[in-house]
Amino acid sequence: MSRTASTSQPAEGRRRPLVWIKNLVLYESIDPLVELRRIRFSTGLNIIQGEVVDSGEFFQSGHGIGKTTVCRLIRYCLGEKSFGQKHVVEEIKHCFPNGYVGAVIELDGAEWSVLRPLGNRTREYALEGVSLDGLLQAGGARRFDSFLDRLTGLIFSEVPVGEILSSGQTLQWLHVLAMCSRDQESRYDRFWNWRQARSDSGTPKLSKPKVDAGLCVRSIIGLLDPSEPRLRSKLEQLEASQARTREEIKAKRAEPSFHLTRLRSSLSTDFGVQDASDAPLDAENLLGLPQQVQSRLDALRREVDEINEQLSPLDRQIGLASVSLRELVELAAQQQAVSQATGEGNDVLLEGIERLRSVRQSIRDAEFILCRLGNVLYGQCSYVKERSERLDDEIRDRQRATLPLVSEREQMAARTDEQADRLRSTLDRLQKQLDEMNRRKNDLMERRLELNSQIRRLPSILDEIRNWAAILEGNQPNTALQRLEQEADATEADISATRQSLAQRIAAQEQRAKLFESRFDAVVRQTLSEDFRGVLEIEEDGVHFGIKRGESLSGEAYETLAVLLADLALLFESVSQYAHHPGILLHDSPREADLNLQIYIRFLDIADVYMQRSGRDGESPFQYIVTTTTPPSERLQASSVMKLRLGSGKDSLFGRQLETPTGARLGPTLFDEEGDE
Repeated sequence: MSRTASTSQPAEGRRRPLVWIKNLVLYESIDPLVELRRIRFSTGLNIIQGEVVDSGEFFQSGHGIGKTTVCRLIRYCLGEKSFGQKHVVEEIKHCFPNGYVGAVIELDGAEWSVLRPLGNRTREYALEGVSLDGLLQAGGARRFDSFLDRLTGLIFSEVPVGEILSSGQTLQWLHVLAMCSRDQESRYDRFWNWRQARSDSGTPKLSKPKVDAGLCVRSIIGLLDPSEPRLRSKLEQLEASQARTREEIKAKRAEPSFHLTRLRSSLSTDFGVQDASDAPLDAENLLGLPQQVQSRLDALRREVDEINEQLSPLDRQIGLASVSLRELVELAAQQQAVSQATGEGNDVLLEGIERLRSVRQSIRDAEFILCRLGNVLYGQCSYVKERSERLDDEIRDRQRATLPLVSEREQMAARTDEQADRLRSTLDRLQKQLDEMNRRKNDLMERRLELNSQIRRLPSILDEIRNWAAILEGNQPNTALQRLEQEADATEADISATRQSLAQRIAAQEQRAKLFESRFDAVVRQTLSEDFRGVLEIEEDGVHFGIKRGESLSGEAYETLAVLLADLALLFESVSQYAHHPGILLHDSPREADLNLQIYIRFLDIADVYMQRSGRDGESPFQYIVTTTTPPSERLQASSVMKLRLGSGKDSLFGRQLETPTGARLGPTLFDEEGDE
């Protein structure tokens, strides 16, 4: 392969990037219009430098002055949902509650003006063919979504996007923007690590970051066969299915041993078969499992016979006891009736005497009452006296006749109650005996039911043990396992065929890949030396950019440089007739990623020279925006390249120190440890 730079020329009529950020404007408010800062960008290289002063009396870090925020604001104007981490957004909202950011963006030669809120406002605007001032004054629809629709349509006009990423995800503009504008938080550690979750950018999360980043890159530079995503999806499904089948096979292979252990243990613990866990299955062996099972069956049958022998006399005893109990219950009922009748008869006899006594008492109570007929007291009336004497005689006669009879009846009732008490005691004892016999009968019947169940189950368990042993020893086919293994073989063949087809699709792009690799290689050689070379590997799990010295990889010290140069090579590839790259690249503080100073300065020089050589009439088909605290070469400090110098206080991006709202909780710092997305 040639190790010289690709001589691809800009596409017909391509003198500028497809996407060109021309102006970025900060407004304290738009009603009234109060402008804070305007940054004009050109095509080619644009540097924003944070000033660093380090002396014995004063230290200014160069951080927190707005470099990262410039990149985030550009990304915000290009469609991201936020312009910074939560604490930064809160600071800006607090200081500029009515603030806006505006941008003039050229899309394939057509100018669009965009306004998005920084403060508490929610309305956002975009319109083609007007200035930012004109955007505010224009009427009619000024939907920001219209700008995004145009931007998305421009980039994806000839790119298949549906279900192109893993798990059937769709490729979106924010994926491409992430590829063209890395978070500083990602630290430039891996090519495919574009966004950290804490950036709050709203970029859709990739299911498989490394794989999906590679698919995105290849789609944008025309190195992806349209059928490849479908094959990848099929391969993913096949591999998932194969993994499930392998687990089922593993379980099926363990089944014979599992069931043999379980069944032998059941014979020992549930059926009382001694030494069932390791007894041989040899039917001729006197100590073998079949003989032990048969012995246990014989013992169980004998126990059933013994139970049957106990149940017959027990049934007779229960029958006799039930008859005796019924007779005693009837006798007790008769005694109770007699006792009740005796008591009721005595009550009747005594009640007659009591009525006579009541009449006599009434006469005595009226002795001092004046009789209206005889005009004498009732107690002196001869008629009343005569009546009272007759009542006394009648009461005496009744008592002489009744009281002996009542006494005799009460004695009879007492004897009956004594007999009833003795009978109740006998009844209680007999009932307890009957209950105990019935309980014993129930226990025997339950035991007989359990024994009969064991008698029926034991031979089938022995048969199951023989079957599983035959399967384990290979003397009997395991049809379920065979079916799964056949299914696994078929799936493996399908996986192999799919991988082969996928490899063929990737190999078919080899010529285009070599052309792109030559561009990457040229950038590597020009940045480092002819001792180094850039290599590109397209594999199933993604795209890998590496730097080699001779035949060996150059090590971790060059990994950051490989990421930066890969991004630059992708930018330069945007002029290829196969590419759909927007032609814009944003790098936020790449020097802070532990890049060697001299290599970093040379890297920027090479990028600028290449972009100038690729342009015409002072314009370039690329736009590269870099923020840095490291001064570039003297040549690149010219105003045509150096777009803004930021310091602290009034020299910071917003012209003042941002403040945190009272009581607000700061979010994670820039260099908090987090896992990669």
